Amino acid sequence: MAGRSIPLSVRISADDATFLASFNANGAATLSEKVRSLISEAKQRHLGEEDYAQSLEFIQETLAPSFARLRNLESQNDKHSALLAIFAHWIPDIIAYWMAGVPQEDSPDAAENLMELEAAIANRIFDLIESVLRLGVLPKSRCYQPEIIAQHMAPILELNNIIAQPSSNTKETPND
Repeated sequence: MAGRSIPLSVRISADDATFLASFNANGAATLSEKVRSLISEAKQRHLGEEDYAQSLEFIQETLAPSFARLRNLESQNDKHSALLAIFAHWIPDIIAYWMAGVPQEDSPDAAENLMELEAAIANRIFDLIESVLRLGVLPKSRCYQPEIIAQHMAPILELNNIIAQPSSNTKETPND
């Protein structure tokens, strides 16, 4: 049956028809082409759930319009946010890794895969934290509101000080 087209008839609401008529689906012009494009996208998303590269491509395509809109607005307003740039770089990777990394329920290696997923997600989260903390090194961060990083650094530094203190519950043992 592969390669053979099957006619399909569906009823959709007037709102959905209006949406489809105005929807830009990878250059598709007719409603049939747009529906095929939507099916192709859904198939890519479904198949990409187990593959990082395909998941990343799908997420990047999904988020591309918002990232382009952000860059255009920044250009028009002569602004730049290092914080949003870091986030825009980070978010597709973490979502793609999540999509591809959660094992199937019937996977014989599910327990091991879950531990690998946790470690990889932790690495990505702490990479984000480190990148954001680097913005706090400068007196004024390169953000729309330069003080925004400084405002959020105080509680982080306080947590860091608490973490750095030796716990009163642990006993020091001499080195052997």
